[in-house]
Amino acid sequence: MHNATHVVIPKLCSLYKQPRSTRWYARIKMDDGTWYRVATNELELEAAKSCALELYYEATIKGKNNLPQNTRSFSSIAKSIVKKLESTRETMQWKQTYQAYIYAINKYQIPYFGHCKLDNLKDKYEGYVDYVAKEIGRTPAQSTLSNHHAALKIILDEAVARGWANTSTLPIIKNIGKQSSRRATFEIDEYRSLIVKLRHWCKKPTHRKKDAEIKLLLYDYVLILANSGIRHGREAMEITWRNISFEKSRKGNDIVTINVIKRKGRKATEERRTVVVRHNAFSDVKKVLTRLKDRNPKFDGKTLEAIIKQRIDEPLFVLVDGTQPKRMDGTFKKFLRSSELLVGAENKDRTLYSFRHFYASQQLLRKIPITIYLLAKQMGTSVKMIEHHYGHMETFQKADELSDWRDID
Repeated sequence: MHNATHVVIPKLCSLYKQPRSTRWYARIKMDDGTWYRVATNELELEAAKSCALELYYEATIKGKNNLPQNTRSFSSIAKSIVKKLESTRETMQWKQTYQAYIYAINKYQIPYFGHCKLDNLKDKYEGYVDYVAKEIGRTPAQSTLSNHHAALKIILDEAVARGWANTSTLPIIKNIGKQSSRRATFEIDEYRSLIVKLRHWCKKPTHRKKDAEIKLLLYDYVLILANSGIRHGREAMEITWRNISFEKSRKGNDIVTINVIKRKGRKATEERRTVVVRHNAFSDVKKVLTRLKDRNPKFDGKTLEAIIKQRIDEPLFVLVDGTQPKRMDGTFKKFLRSSELLVGAENKDRTLYSFRHFYASQQLLRKIPITIYLLAKQMGTSVKMIEHHYGHMETFQKADELSDWRDID
């Protein structure tokens, strides 16, 4: 029950007070028949009436100009988006990029845009990139601004979908950060050293049984990533035994393929591709799969070939109890630190994602490198992205020509 009410315009606009509040609130009827409730922030009735009339006529003008009558403040929508993203944490819908979005919204966007109304956002946005640059003390990289703008787009899309904003009143997002530098990876000798060290490190005793299991799983997880180019995280963790196939190539060689899912966009639309895993005398992926099988009690008494043939719908990367570790990044970082392999030649910290870059680099540095088109198809990305991130590899491929080494009879 409202403590007090006052009609400003019959059936169109009224004032009321909420319980335990001394301030007046306005209730305004929109063109679509819904009611818009907003605080006037006024204590006196006359001042509240003037404010309510202002709000009513402003809404009327917006309606005549086909603009949203019922707008919201940026911060109110941004907070709801953060809550929505957070709700996916610890689920298969969670993406690592969500952490970057949440950070950008809380750290920069809410403080900067604050209670700015959505229909005033276009002008306010003009100073946003400068604000971020000032806060971090340098020109933000394109990758940083891409995360900021992706987060901002989620907020603006929500506002449009709810009818709180019109695309014509929203800012056109520009990505003008500095070019991102080369991604962290491993040189081939570093990778070989890493695998040897990781093999010994994962067998060292731990205080908790589960930590020991995670370390053993990490070793095989790394081998799959490094020999396939599959993305660390959701793409890898969603692989099931039914996605794996043993086949023969046209030359009669044994090949191992994995059918993986890439989920695109906030609606998580599925895009599947078949990845051929590096499998030869030096990289025997069947040995890796056998270890993964042997750790799963559900497969006791079953051969690897039988599991593959039966297309069993069980996750590939699991602990003994059948669960998947929520994160292996921290365990891998501990290993890199202890092995003095954390920072690469790019002066960046390496992560599990670095094995994807390692895979791409090695494929392009082979004596007979594969085409960029085939690499893009194998890795589930575009030719443009391969050229952007690995175009510098062409100089290594043509090193003899560039250094003018010629055949001498």
